[in-house]
Amino acid sequence: MIDFLKYRIFSPVPSTEKYEKTIAEMENNCKKIGEILDSEAYSKFIKMKEYVESGRCKNDINVVKNQKFKNSDEYELEKKLKQLKKSKKVKNFLAKGNNSDSFEVEEYLRLKRTSETAEFKEKKAYLCDSAKHKKCQAYKTLEDYTYLKSSANIKLLPKLQESCKQYVAEMSKWKASFGDDFTSAILERNWITQPITALRHLQRSYSQSGDLHFISDGKNISVANSILQIITRKEQADGVLWSDTHGFVPKKFAYTSGIVSTATKFVQTYGKIEAKIMPPKTKGTYHAFWLGSEQMLPFINIFCVNNGKIQVGAFGNAQDIEKNLPIPLKRKFYIIGIEWTPYEIIWKINGKKVFSKNILISEQMYLAFSSGVKQELSNADLPVSFAVDWIKCYKHK
Repeated sequence: MIDFLKYRIFSPVPSTEKYEKTIAEMENNCKKIGEILDSEAYSKFIKMKEYVESGRCKNDINVVKNQKFKNSDEYELEKKLKQLKKSKKVKNFLAKGNNSDSFEVEEYLRLKRTSETAEFKEKKAYLCDSAKHKKCQAYKTLEDYTYLKSSANIKLLPKLQESCKQYVAEMSKWKASFGDDFTSAILERNWITQPITALRHLQRSYSQSGDLHFISDGKNISVANSILQIITRKEQADGVLWSDTHGFVPKKFAYTSGIVSTATKFVQTYGKIEAKIMPPKTKGTYHAFWLGSEQMLPFINIFCVNNGKIQVGAFGNAQDIEKNLPIPLKRKFYIIGIEWTPYEIIWKINGKKVFSKNILISEQMYLAFSSGVKQELSNADLPVSFAVDWIKCYKHK
């Protein structure tokens, strides 16, 4: 009772719903980030951002703003035109139409024609406009940049990136290596339903010493509605039992159960391995998620509900470890997994670290789920089902 209270108070495991909701939010946020980063609006914003924030945009606007009519060629032309208009020869020409081949009159007429062109008038109007800088391309770029900067997606982006920072950092370490969500009823694509030793040497299923159940060849395995189930039943079966003293011996079993593994399909050394599982709480049975090797050892117990107790551990290379976890589980799904490195194994439930140990295991190992019976059970206790929603494996990039 003390261990139970201590665990509940100081090291709570988050609910599966909350953990999955958090992961889903992170995935949705990352998807939204990707959509924003890939958008045409964001591409334009980034190009504008460099130009605007470098100061070049402001400088280009000020250049236009500081353009004055009094400093222009157009102003000098009008000034000269006014001066010529005051000369006697131009006044005489304007009064009597007498040119007398005067250079002053010809220059006056040339400048007058220029001042009356649409191009001259537009240029003068532009230079005299106190708001001309608002019509230049740099100002339009600044307006577009300001608009995009205040847009919902651009404002949201840094918030999304901050919220996903830890998740992205964690997931960036991994690349997917294997997975199954059991949407296909064809289990044989990824799994076998016999112990690997039985498959390779006996050509039939068998049970281990101490087991009260017979491992049927897939008859206790079901895949439906995207859920894998290993069903333990009270039913008689003729099978074979492995005895340490007599080897394989025939035996009549009162119970049947099953196993699925990737022994001939997929193996991995190190990485992140997790599955969403719902183990039953029936006493006298065990339901396990584990890693096995070509030989009996090494063996990594990712998670096992054994007679109502939660066990984790690793065995092999003279470094056996086993731990009972004082975690109360309900009849519901949990996301169980390990992070396995050359030096350490970390066990997690719903993302919460529940145990870790330095241990050196470097063999290639396959994935497995299995159930079985360790003590006599009444008919009312069975059948029970060990359910697996999905499994995912990752390796370090």
